Amino acid sequence: MWLDTVPATSWAFGWFLLCAAVFYWGQQPLRQFLAGKQTAALGWLLAIALLVRLLPIVLLPVGAGYDIESFLLVGRAILAGQEVYTSEAFGRHPYLPMQMYLIGAALWAARHTFVPFVVWIKLPGLLADAGITAVIFRASLRQTTTETAHHYALLYALNPISLLVTAYHGQFDAVAVLLLLLAWYFYQFEQQNRSATALGFAILNKTWPAVFLPIAFIRLPNWRSKLTYALIAAAIPITFTLLYILIFAADPAPMLRRALTHAGVAGYWGHSAIVAVAARFVGSLQPIYDGLLVLQRPLLLLTGLLTLWLTRSQTALNALVTIILTEFAVSVGMGIQWLLWVVPFAILSGDIWWLRLYSFTGSLFLLGQLYGLHMYPWAFQLFGQETGDLLIRISSIPAWVTVVLWAWHRLRPVRRFA
Repeated sequence: MWLDTVPATSWAFGWFLLCAAVFYWGQQPLRQFLAGKQTAALGWLLAIALLVRLLPIVLLPVGAGYDIESFLLVGRAILAGQEVYTSEAFGRHPYLPMQMYLIGAALWAARHTFVPFVVWIKLPGLLADAGITAVIFRASLRQTTTETAHHYALLYALNPISLLVTAYHGQFDAVAVLLLLLAWYFYQFEQQNRSATALGFAILNKTWPAVFLPIAFIRLPNWRSKLTYALIAAAIPITFTLLYILIFAADPAPMLRRALTHAGVAGYWGHSAIVAVAARFVGSLQPIYDGLLVLQRPLLLLTGLLTLWLTRSQTALNALVTIILTEFAVSVGMGIQWLLWVVPFAILSGDIWWLRLYSFTGSLFLLGQLYGLHMYPWAFQLFGQETGDLLIRISSIPAWVTVVLWAWHRLRPVRRFA
């Protein structure tokens, strides 16, 4: 097992390039192989998804430094029986009380085995990615041909954004994505109570899947089904949050303030990065950047409501893809792991050309951040503080431009997705 970060990240970069090459140019032989496996195809798809991610998880002794440190602080608080949101992890866990227990279990396992914490903390995302692959395959089988189902499942199993977020970064967004994907799957095949339950746990894990609630709400056939769905979906995060507050006699303010207002890091994504960089050279632009910071949450809310209205005649799946993209397009702050959110839903919607372009430009952004700053500060080692920071900021622009064009492409002919 690698112990030195520099050779480990170098090896992992080579592995990423190999997997990305298979994603873009090597899928046809795999699809031909799967065509002959029939009932065993799902097992092979899961094996591919696990292998692609497991090697860097096991052999890469780092993740995104700040996030791994945050998880460690949360794990220590859990194992010490402390109230997480006011412990030494104060401000470091902007989520409702669900994932913290998996983090605590990862730290416990690390203390009782020879496997380091950074490996254990990535395993929930690994399993979730395998689950996402399986759901995409099952959903596609019910709606398309077997060959297309193989294709769609491989697009996720080999997806470079998913690989970087789970196996390199170490974030757990795949868990929330899996739960939201299940919410859509059950909704699509008319199992509304199961859908609402999955959505409730998705919101408990990370709050952003709540975007699916109004999408489902306005498409359900009557008020009884609408209210039942909303009550089940809301009851789960509310109940588990209240239980946490009661058990720990916790002040809800630190938890809810972070979980409900977390908006990513500003100035490193898209238009905010462009303005932030420009303001360095033209000081008169600084008020524009400051204005973006003030308006970021109202901008997200208004964009979400407008897109919800514009996509009201689309299917729930297509509306979800469009809303995520428009929110990304206007977002001032951005967590690099958020790029994963749209991937499985875009695959199922059949937006493959845009998905492939997004996977390429999104990977450039992730690599710029992970290899420039978070795993090892190569950007600052090679170029110095100011130039390195500039390069990291502008690495987001190709991905943001892709998002803007993709969102515009989906919004212009809104009725063609109906």
